[in-house]
Amino acid sequence: MKYRLAKRILPCIVVLLAMVCMWRWLSFAPVLQDGDLIFQTSRSRQSTAIGVASLSLYTHMGIIKRTGDGTMVIEAVGPVKETPLKSWIKRGRFGRYAVYRLPKLQKSQTDKVFSASRGLYGRPYDPYFSFDNSAIYCSELVEYAFSAAKIKLGKRQRVDELIMLTGPAKKLLKRRALSDPQCRTKGLLGADCLDLIMKRQLVTPISIAQDQKVQQVYSNYPF
Repeated sequence: MKYRLAKRILPCIVVLLAMVCMWRWLSFAPVLQDGDLIFQTSRSRQSTAIGVASLSLYTHMGIIKRTGDGTMVIEAVGPVKETPLKSWIKRGRFGRYAVYRLPKLQKSQTDKVFSASRGLYGRPYDPYFSFDNSAIYCSELVEYAFSAAKIKLGKRQRVDELIMLTGPAKKLLKRRALSDPQCRTKGLLGADCLDLIMKRQLVTPISIAQDQKVQQVYSNYPF
């Protein structure tokens, strides 16, 4: 009898705890503003490599834009596009995300950020982390868009300056070296191509999150 009662009660407790956790995540979520930066841990194949290399859970990011159709996230996922906020959050691991804000951001600056972003809509994703803008990756989009408003975000660093270029990160670089366009143009193979990639600069999501011009206003990460 007690066993049957426990079997009936346990699922209810689990559901209740899940609802409490969900309430905790949503009840403290801020009112988002145009130009806010939103970060998540993506489910992409390269997410683990990026996280390991930069020692961060932030492996994808975008720009908040409020529209008549709801809140959108401008992101570079191939193509550069606007994604509904709820869909964007759902796509990340465990629904975790963090929001950062530029406290002194003016509407005139936000307009320039959005205008620069629109100029990149439709561009494919850049898996080689170049800065030629023919293809775009997530933090590159943010850096480029805010530079149009005379705001420098993040820190560019060489690939070989990243913290942990081992395991998944090293495997990703070797795999990308096999089809790297710049290496092909220069006729570089193997170690020579990898050496070129190591000297390439990139900007990571965590470097933007750590910029002194931005402040975290929300996070449902456990730490």
